[in-house]
Amino acid sequence: MLLLTAFLDTSVILSGLASPSGGSAKLFHAAKRKKIKLITTTLVLEEAAEHVSKLSIQPSQLKALLSASILRITPNPSEITVGKFKTLTTDTDDIHVLAGAALSGAQVLLSLDKKHITTPRVKEALQPMRVMSPKEFWQWVSKKK
Repeated sequence: MLLLTAFLDTSVILSGLASPSGGSAKLFHAAKRKKIKLITTTLVLEEAAEHVSKLSIQPSQLKALLSASILRITPNPSEITVGKFKTLTTDTDDIHVLAGAALSGAQVLLSLDKKHITTPRVKEALQPMRVMSPKEFWQWVSKKK
């Protein structure tokens, strides 16, 4: 099977840290085994760092994830690039995620944000990139085998 690259939204990173047995954490385990490449931006990681304490996640868990070298960090998209994506979502805090994913070269954008990211509008605009939740991703991958 072709090695896929997945861009992770903040929600997936936090979910993976909060629930070690869930679909998001399964991504981390697969990346450790070199079954998938994970990618995100500095802005996404900054968001995750801001929210860890609100979710009873220890900052050391995020630090351990980063030190495991399973998450490649790409440059943040420029303001000009981010501006090109502003019509795709009503949440201005999510525009950088769409821009970062589009520039990353990933085949898949993974998010748990059904209201602003995994919408039909975003899915259509980012094609051929697939936009889905981790659960949908694992279902899709199991069908591809």
